Amino acid sequence: MNLVEDIELSANRWSDALIALRRTIHAHPELAFEEHETAKRVQEFLARLAIPCRTGIAGTGIVAVLQGSRSGPTIAIRADMDALPMSEPAGLPFASTVPGKMHSCGHDAHTAIALGVAAVLSEQREHLGGDVMFIFQPAEEMLSGARAMLEAGAFDDSKPDAILGFHNWPQLATGVVGWHPDAVAASSDAFDVTLKGVAGHGAHPHLAVDAIIGAAQFVDQVQTVVSREIAPISSAVVTIGRINGGTARNIIASSVEMNASVRTLESAIADKIEAAVRRILEGLKTGLRVDYELKWTKLTPALRNDKPTMSRVLDVARAMLGPANVIEMPFPSMGSDDYAWFAERVPSAHLRIGSKIDGHDTAIHRHDFQLNEKMIPLGTKLMTRAVLELMR
Repeated sequence: MNLVEDIELSANRWSDALIALRRTIHAHPELAFEEHETAKRVQEFLARLAIPCRTGIAGTGIVAVLQGSRSGPTIAIRADMDALPMSEPAGLPFASTVPGKMHSCGHDAHTAIALGVAAVLSEQREHLGGDVMFIFQPAEEMLSGARAMLEAGAFDDSKPDAILGFHNWPQLATGVVGWHPDAVAASSDAFDVTLKGVAGHGAHPHLAVDAIIGAAQFVDQVQTVVSREIAPISSAVVTIGRINGGTARNIIASSVEMNASVRTLESAIADKIEAAVRRILEGLKTGLRVDYELKWTKLTPALRNDKPTMSRVLDVARAMLGPANVIEMPFPSMGSDDYAWFAERVPSAHLRIGSKIDGHDTAIHRHDFQLNEKMIPLGTKLMTRAVLELMR
């Protein structure tokens, strides 16, 4: 029996346990930096495999290292663990038991797949020429967990030579894998603006400074940044997602708060948008007499694949699934994934693993989100073989 057959049999043997674990995590979703029970279940599973781990990294993060019998490269694989603040409709026997929380992005399955890789490779440790690092990350949905783990020393003991990331994708048929030749997902910046005017009676506007007028002009001007200052072939999105100001219909508002996001595929474009926002605010200060406070936060860079690393992973995927089932995605997502912080540190390959249930059209972050659990053993086999390829 060869190694590929060993992996196939081992993954099939672990399949029921991994699906059961996924369902348990699914029924008990936890939000960003609250993944205490999920982390506990991960620790217990790793303990069964005799794989040591460091816990409590950035609160709930875990880094485990499976040591091979021979020296060689260290290959990392990352899985996110957090859920979303959404309510799951009834129907599934393992639906969320926590009101207002739901695994509507499939991180429960990601956790199960990474543990599946750990389980399969733990049975092959005497044949491993190198080490495998498993990163279980909190707070991906807030785009803050990966950076927090790195700042807390996730790579202090051992920096991997390459890292693998993946995401279930319900728009792709189960058994199909998608990939991107360069950019996978957009960067994400967040900014918060408070415009400060002077309150006054609605009947006496000349004695006040209207922050709402300033906010209206700000929103209008900001939306011209992408359309008139960014080249049409460059992707950028600016969203004012929240605006709040004023206390009564006959009181001129003294302040308005706005919360916004910026997504781009190029860091220079994000910097250009930030400079434009600051220029607009300075113009409002001069023209409308409103003062302002601005907080700008760079949440995550754009996620990009390392071409040589991706090429080797694609060879594995094509050998396993057939070339027709490994498809180049037509364009990157303007969504973001803070896995990008890991991918900036070491060469990375990131795949989209098809998770579509036939006859059920959905997408991540929706109340009707469901995934095909067949993608768990499939993802386990694929990522296990990818790890071994990168060890060669």
